[in-house]
Amino acid sequence: MGMAASQARYLGLTARKTNVEYEGQQINQARTALANQSANTFNELLALEVPTAPSTQDYTTLQYSYQDGTYAETISSMTEITNDPNYNYLITHYHYSDIYTGIRVNRANPQVVLDTAGIQGTVDRNNVTYDDVNDTYTINGVQASQYDPLVEEQRNNYEKICQDYPALATEDADNILVYTDTDGSMKFTTRDSLQNAAAGTSDALNYTVQSGVPTYVGNCEVSAYDPTDPDQKAAYEEICEEFPTENFANSDNIYTWEYQGRRYFASLEDLTASAISAPDPSKPTENQNKLTAYYAENVETKIEQTQRAFVDLDESGRPQSIRYEDSTATFALKTETITDENAYNDAMNQYNYDMQVYEKKIADINAKTEKIQEQDRTLELRLRQLDTEQEALQTEMESVQKVIEKNIESTFKTFQ
Repeated sequence: MGMAASQARYLGLTARKTNVEYEGQQINQARTALANQSANTFNELLALEVPTAPSTQDYTTLQYSYQDGTYAETISSMTEITNDPNYNYLITHYHYSDIYTGIRVNRANPQVVLDTAGIQGTVDRNNVTYDDVNDTYTINGVQASQYDPLVEEQRNNYEKICQDYPALATEDADNILVYTDTDGSMKFTTRDSLQNAAAGTSDALNYTVQSGVPTYVGNCEVSAYDPTDPDQKAAYEEICEEFPTENFANSDNIYTWEYQGRRYFASLEDLTASAISAPDPSKPTENQNKLTAYYAENVETKIEQTQRAFVDLDESGRPQSIRYEDSTATFALKTETITDENAYNDAMNQYNYDMQVYEKKIADINAKTEKIQEQDRTLELRLRQLDTEQEALQTEMESVQKVIEKNIESTFKTFQ
């Protein structure tokens, strides 16, 4: 029984030692994998490019300028000419000037109000004739008659017109004539105006009541465009020149209003389209579609020109003066060192961002390396434990081996 027990003990120790050796092999393989990971992180660290801070010198240039009358001209480029005996440079220069410009805007929820209003119009003097025999005037082929305040329709229309044109209310009633125009509308005019038209000295004025007339845009009172107003006319003509193909330039009905010191213009068609676009009919001025409006004002504009020129250089090769091909005037050049602060600040912001990204990658690599090192230390400790265990197993196996040998020796000696 003692020998069998020793053999069983020896086999158990052998199996345990084998397991320890196998686990040690697995740990060595794991440490090899960790070593590869560590090498990869090191290579990743070597591949990182350290951001370089921008230098102001990279954004600093020499700028040449001169004064030409009221304009401060700046040279943007100088290209040397080699085949012209009179001029040695092709110069591009610019200045900024206020240019009267038409501008289009789209106003959100303009709150356009349409109402019934008196409208002033004109009649071409060639369309007005006078019959001195009957003392009658004919307008557009229609004979005018004396205004009769006892006719309710005439009286109501006339009173409405007088509300919008108070000067008409001061006219003597005998001086007011009324007629039905070819478009079916009732129109009023004065004898004095018709007399001047018939004489060929001026066009006649007429007045009518019209529905669907824009009266307000927001809180701003709207009026018909007045071509006799020089400021309005100048703005209107500039807008039409700037936008010749748009509805505004082709409309016969233009209205205008002032908002925050700026005069706006819009066509009747665009004003009406916005006014009727409100989704809730009970709230006609809320959530209207955008209104296309126009205005004209001075806009600072870059005026650039390219010309041949003769540039006089000093001993160091720096330009001193310049004379262009289309002028005999020679301008002294002013040299300035200009730093593009915006470009430099953009580059510095990019550098700071790149630096943060770089430091984040370094921190990530360090954290990954620390984790690998921690795992390796844990495996190394376990491997040492296995080495100690293996030595103990080896010692115990040697002791059991000696016991087995003694048992064999004593057993064989017994049978001799």
